[in-house]
Amino acid sequence: MDSGTVTLRPFRVSDVDDFILWAGDDQVTRNIRWKTITSKEEALTFIKEVCIPHPWRRSICIDDRSIGFVSVYRWSGNEICKADIAYGIAAKYWGQGITTKAVKMAVLEVFKDFPDLVRLQAFAAVENKASQRVLEKAGFTKEDYISKWAEVVPLKEMDSGRVTLRPFRVSDVDDFILWAGDDQVTRNIRWKTVTSKEEALTFIKDVCIPHPWRRSICIDDRSIGFVSVYRWSGNDICKADIAYAIAAKYWGQGITTKAVKMAVSEVFKDFPDLVRLQAFAAVENKASQRVLEKAGFTKEGLLRKYTYLKGQLKDLVIYSFLSTDISVAVDDELL
Repeated sequence: MDSGTVTLRPFRVSDVDDFILWAGDDQVTRNIRWKTITSKEEALTFIKEVCIPHPWRRSICIDDRSIGFVSVYRWSGNEICKADIAYGIAAKYWGQGITTKAVKMAVLEVFKDFPDLVRLQAFAAVENKASQRVLEKAGFTKEDYISKWAEVVPLKEMDSGRVTLRPFRVSDVDDFILWAGDDQVTRNIRWKTVTSKEEALTFIKDVCIPHPWRRSICIDDRSIGFVSVYRWSGNDICKADIAYAIAAKYWGQGITTKAVKMAVSEVFKDFPDLVRLQAFAAVENKASQRVLEKAGFTKEGLLRKYTYLKGQLKDLVIYSFLSTDISVAVDDELL
């Protein structure tokens, strides 16, 4: 194949028909963290809300038509010198050297785009010999074997017991800084981005642990995010606000929705006099709105110029979940 026909570019909404051909193929998604796309609507949403806003995700193209992706996830805080790379292409193009070419192109671009980047690393399942060959041909050095490091399984097929909520612990500090130190995660919440291990430790000790109702969202008991509930007081004691966030690498996998559902169930048990749980999402934060809707919240209205967030005056969408909605949510889960 003429190497000039293989290019990398940002995703576009117009990629949707080509995108679903490969992102909807279980052969392609079985070795990556994406769940298999099952409809054009889902593909369009994923492109708009996950691929396009991603800090560094490119469509692998032949003659400008999308046949796969390559993504780079930068670490944060004291680990800002590192980044992870992931990729996948349509099965019909396997074994033709296209993935290797795309990875080589990505490596060149990434080190130009991030001059302070020192280390780009990749992971491949032991049985995925093809991916290991791609990395070796692209110039990566094989460093080690990591035993039982991760399971690449979409949440749809994941043992639900892997996703849990629990109080924060001081021992969460190393996992905590990976996501609380990421501007992508903190830009839509009131927390400032954590910049050091010392700051992370102080925040866990002085803010997270004493909080009346803050839980760490965990996979296999490792902290990947948080969900918090803030009760009102006085005549408004019947109300509470909920907020949440998870590590960017877990976006789009249904984990936040599951965590919010779990939190809702726990909160109404912990506070029997609670009647109304409400949530706010910036108008432009469609992903958070989708989480709330999937978790059973009702969209109530638009609050214009409601509050400042990171120095910008925002329009917010308000959602609610009432104590009487619990039985409806349970019924929906059983359907």
